[in-house]
Amino acid sequence: MTDRFESYDAEQRAMIDWLTGRSPDARHAIALELNFDFAEDVFEWILTQPDCDLATAASYFWRAGPLERLEDPDFFGEESLALKRLVERVNAGFYSRSEIFYRGQEPRSGEEVDSATLQEAEMLREFARTHKASDLPWTLPEALVPPFGHRVVRILEEEDFDKSEELRILFAGLGTGSGPAAEEFTWAKPSPGNIARRAQSSVVGEGAARSSRSNLTPLYLYIAFVVAGWGLVYVFEPPRLVYTVMIICCIQFGITTGIRLRSRK
Repeated sequence: MTDRFESYDAEQRAMIDWLTGRSPDARHAIALELNFDFAEDVFEWILTQPDCDLATAASYFWRAGPLERLEDPDFFGEESLALKRLVERVNAGFYSRSEIFYRGQEPRSGEEVDSATLQEAEMLREFARTHKASDLPWTLPEALVPPFGHRVVRILEEEDFDKSEELRILFAGLGTGSGPAAEEFTWAKPSPGNIARRAQSSVVGEGAARSSRSNLTPLYLYIAFVVAGWGLVYVFEPPRLVYTVMIICCIQFGITTGIRLRSRK
């Protein structure tokens, strides 16, 4: 792991220990909620399990913001390498299990498949067409483009964040304060009163894929940059050129932050 993950070795190990022996569905549900900033090893472990579902790989791929990582792989470093390894596994046929229905990251009301995911897929294809494919670290694996799979996620009650204090503690240690939304999952043994209501749901809502803290991290960094930067400008009263540079940096950083927030949806 890189230095920024060193202090989370124990927490990541604890989560991996909890996941060991769990079903691919349980691992999928947990992966949807993991914080990208503090669970690098947990993601790698989940994505390299022989029975990992293709939907789990797809959810990670689209959450990671593949277009910006393909455009500037050096900037994202290890994150880009993790995505490259995932693509290589997809192309090699590693993810032979494809049961969980995946329809993109966050389908809007009335959408069967998330239009934003399909739009980014087309942008990835266009990027490959306008650049020499052999010069790119990877190109879009069509197997990750939704929709695919045929059923909802099935998890046990003990794998439900809302009912497991152990899970809440594990997630908190990895920077996530919210767990899988119970309404989006089909239980292995549903109570009679809930069978009819849950039967009406045909797919898992991928809105649960977002961890609020993970999603907002770029925004918090941008706010901190603006406050600290202009605070220093106010205190030290630098030459006028510094004001111009600061404005340009704020605009550029703001655009980058917007792109990263969009890609993590």
